[in-house]
Amino acid sequence: MNRYLKVLLAASCAVVVTGAANANTLRFAEAQEISSMDPHAARDDFTLSLLSNVYEGLVRWNAELKLEPALAESWEAISDTKWKFNLRKNVKFHNGNPFTADDVIFSFVRAGSPGSPFAGLLEPVKEITKIDDHTIEVTLKRKYALLLNDFAGWYILDKEFQESVGADKPIDLSTNTGGAMSTQGVGTGPFKLSERQPDIRTVLVKNPDWWDKPQHNLDEIAYTPIANAATRVAALLSGEVDFIRNAPSQDIERIEATPGMKVMRAPHLRNIFFGMDQQSKTLEGSGVEGNPLADMRVRKAIYQAIDIEGIKRSIMRGNSRPTALPLAPELPFYDASLDERFPFDIEASKALLAEAGYKDGFNLPMDCPAGSFINDERICQAVVGMLAKVGIKAQLNMHTPVQFDTELPAGKYAFYMLGWAGLPTIDAYNIMSATFHTPTGDLGAWNPKGYSNKHVDELIVKIGTEYDPAKRQEMISEVVKIHRDEVGKIMLHQQFLTWGMSDKVNAIVPADEYTRFWYYTMK
Repeated sequence: MNRYLKVLLAASCAVVVTGAANANTLRFAEAQEISSMDPHAARDDFTLSLLSNVYEGLVRWNAELKLEPALAESWEAISDTKWKFNLRKNVKFHNGNPFTADDVIFSFVRAGSPGSPFAGLLEPVKEITKIDDHTIEVTLKRKYALLLNDFAGWYILDKEFQESVGADKPIDLSTNTGGAMSTQGVGTGPFKLSERQPDIRTVLVKNPDWWDKPQHNLDEIAYTPIANAATRVAALLSGEVDFIRNAPSQDIERIEATPGMKVMRAPHLRNIFFGMDQQSKTLEGSGVEGNPLADMRVRKAIYQAIDIEGIKRSIMRGNSRPTALPLAPELPFYDASLDERFPFDIEASKALLAEAGYKDGFNLPMDCPAGSFINDERICQAVVGMLAKVGIKAQLNMHTPVQFDTELPAGKYAFYMLGWAGLPTIDAYNIMSATFHTPTGDLGAWNPKGYSNKHVDELIVKIGTEYDPAKRQEMISEVVKIHRDEVGKIMLHQQFLTWGMSDKVNAIVPADEYTRFWYYTMK
């Protein structure tokens, strides 16, 4: 028997033995493991999604992806660079400690510390000062339009608890420095950590003292990472788990045809693309002089060599939307008039390569994550074959999500798959500042040695400070058009969410893919 199913069976038996047979336990499986219980250690959407049930921010996204109060019950902009937040009173952390302004300030310093992946998210904030235990003042470095959006993705920790376990700085996942939060965590959210066995099982239980009124009826959430897709689907169909995200495309019909099972679909905010090193003078291992990826003709040739409709048909089974833009239609400021791809054309691709001086092609190191995006490994494998038809010999290297998310921003990859959804900000500025902007300080962190355009950089900064929607739209459309025409990225498609589950589970499938379990119920 597969070891994951053994774990699940053991867990199921444990529920009965402990007398909790009638409890509403949602058994959840996913391909990847969360990176840790530290919400400031990685900008990994799956980790942050699961941890959003344990930790909370000052504001949050609701079921309709609208901002609403959370640990701050109200706020006001005093000026362009000063905000006042009134914190919610009578909120307790899971260990019973009261939530106060000191926890907010501690969490700001911690998440914004050097090396933290959240430093960029909090970069516009100059300081947070305490007025009293339940009032803070936020001072910005400059006028900034997306403060509330950013705060929805920044979680507040218990200062006293963090200091007691020696975790006043985020875990360094590359060395596991500050590793207490690999298995520990205290928040204020609707669920609290009950059990944590990395790579085996993470259990959350209902927080009976949550400040908000629960809309769920769950007593427990038992999460088990199951990397193998076939094993994950088998666990669902056999009833060992109740819910899996991103059911494999090839198994959707089988799941829907199984009595007691269903698949819930929704478009995702995430668009998938290939980024690349456009700044290095040479491309190591390419077998040619110079850096072919610095030439726009080569980038366009790679783009036109990829049969995106074939990927949609054969790999995604129709559950994708080919796109020319990094913005999904569900994201604010999407401009449909610009969403026009270069055509798939092998002969045009070969001609562009010849024109650029690479008639015989070149070697291309390709790095992809295994389990971060829907069918990521299969897509990368297919692209290797497609590029071979125009003479580009790609050497594919697959990485675990944690390794990939650590090494990519460090600039270790020359050509790589990446997906971006504008999370947690849910705005075009998030995508552009992270993946379009020339790497400078906290901007362009996910564009190492990548696309660079001075005018685009200037517009991106302005987009972040502009409140007027019409002016923002004009600048966003200009940036998107320039980036598209210069082939700043090799755009692929927008993912669709296909979540498989027992029909006894009532779930929401939001476009940001977050599992907000406080909206779930079980029959």
